[in-house]
Amino acid sequence: MPSYLVTGGSGQLGQCFHAVAKESPEINLFFTSRNEVDITRLETLANFYRKNPFDGIINCAAYTSVDHAEKERENAFKINTEGLQNIIDFAENKNLSIIHFSTDYVFDGKSSEPYQEEAVTNPIGIYGESKLQGELLLSKSSCKSVTIRTSWLFSHYTKNFVKTIARIAKERTELNVVDDQWGRPTYGIDLARTVLKLISNDTMYTFSILHYANQGVCNWKVFADAIVNELECKTIIQGISTSAYSTLAKRPKYTILNTGRIENKLGVAIPTWQESLKKCMKILKNDESL
Repeated sequence: MPSYLVTGGSGQLGQCFHAVAKESPEINLFFTSRNEVDITRLETLANFYRKNPFDGIINCAAYTSVDHAEKERENAFKINTEGLQNIIDFAENKNLSIIHFSTDYVFDGKSSEPYQEEAVTNPIGIYGESKLQGELLLSKSSCKSVTIRTSWLFSHYTKNFVKTIARIAKERTELNVVDDQWGRPTYGIDLARTVLKLISNDTMYTFSILHYANQGVCNWKVFADAIVNELECKTIIQGISTSAYSTLAKRPKYTILNTGRIENKLGVAIPTWQESLKKCMKILKNDESL
């Protein structure tokens, strides 16, 4: 039975993998938090491997705070770039495979059509830059690997847009949400499930980069409207422009990912974001912490 180390196991995507792990009993997954395996410290990888040998690494460890990255450039690069280099060095030494995750924020958002994997990258913020540099390192590695770019990740775990809107909508009658940034939401559960189905498929590793996001395009206001509707709240969502909503980091206006490669070359059927949001909200409605 092949074994894989899941780094960042306590983060949003790591927890999504944990939730669907039982659906793939033919794969053994080791879930580790940063306390156990810190990718910025190579010796923690080596120590864990000695006790629990594994065949590959699913790297869910990441610095994901887009705004804080503008103030914490060193931290963002330490995890997203240098940390990945540690994983690469270890994997090359032990002949392991790597599945790594990146972001739509490697693009500048100036396109007028969905971004294919080979589209020109040009991040406009520190977070996107740190993730792009990690991508480039992995593309030059000698180990079996693939980078999966995703966008607008949501689930019922940790902090994300869906949980934030769901919480605030219960407290306010009106909300302002940006309506001029366009993308494709991604349900972390769908992404994790897809990766586990493909993990033993060597064809996946013939591509250096794959895009995965749920079907359907929306802006943040439309996404927020759908969340509020699922909650059956009467909160009114007002659309505002990006320029009216000040943030430390610039946001790309259009980061719609073209997922044709993973669908057509690997036979992956991707649900719409609306149907996946319904599944997520069904769980969140019972979450008393909101």
